[in-house]
Amino acid sequence: MQSERKAEAQELREQINLVIDPRKCVHVKLPSDLHAQMRVFGFNKKLSLQEMFVEFCQLIVDGDQGLHKKMDELVKRKKEKRIKKLTNQDAEDIYDYIANQGKDR
Repeated sequence: MQSERKAEAQELREQINLVIDPRKCVHVKLPSDLHAQMRVFGFNKKLSLQEMFVEFCQLIVDGDQGLHKKMDELVKRKKEKRIKKLTNQDAEDIYDYIANQGKDR
């Protein structure tokens, strides 16, 4: 019975928190040097990383064409990187196949 009350109290706290602060917590890993540069940039503009990130997200959601174009370029680079990785893996597979063919003879 006491555990039920604790569970109900926890659920009530969570519901209250959703009403009071309907934000989501996001954890992102950045390279240390990029993080430092962003902190300096924000400091010079008197902006926090959170303020900059929220603005960036809002611009994307609102359809900022410049940022959409940058994201399209990122997708392209990501695909090219994947293709390059596949090509390297294919080369390794071919070398492995050739090496194993010599052993079978």
